[in-house]
Amino acid sequence: MIKKKKGFTLVEMIIVMALTVVILGMVFGMFNTNNRIISDVDVKSTLQTEGQAIQENLSNIGMQAIGIESVTGENISGKESLEEIKDIVINSYNKDGKECEFKIEHNERNFYINGKELSSNVESIKISPDLIEYKDNLDNVGTVEFNILLTKKKGYSDIKYPVTVKITFRNKGKE
Repeated sequence: MIKKKKGFTLVEMIIVMALTVVILGMVFGMFNTNNRIISDVDVKSTLQTEGQAIQENLSNIGMQAIGIESVTGENISGKESLEEIKDIVINSYNKDGKECEFKIEHNERNFYINGKELSSNVESIKISPDLIEYKDNLDNVGTVEFNILLTKKKGYSDIKYPVTVKITFRNKGKE
């Protein structure tokens, strides 16, 4: 009588290893895809939150604004261009009804209102072409439209989130 040995043959081990590799490959692919999607959603959520804060602050300034005091644009090939601005000063009223200034600045990738940083992911701030025409006489300007592009790179993705805010000076001419 021949006694059978208990155990696996080499062929059975190769089949098990092949199936394990195939299953692990599929699981890793799904995990990697989900991880990338979650990362993109996290970045979009961050940019959306920053965009909302910028919109709220600019809207509040616009509701109490009197007019624009000054605008400074980027120097592009030796010429000042107002299409991309560095800073804009808006005259307004504060909560007590007293006149005050709001300075909106774009420095590298940071966005400030009166020195308070609202975002560190700003690629560009552009203003409405109407304001460019009135640069020499800012007293005639009653509205400003800001086009702000927020961007953030994380991993393999480069997420862009545009924010457009149009403010109309409610207190124009009530000085």
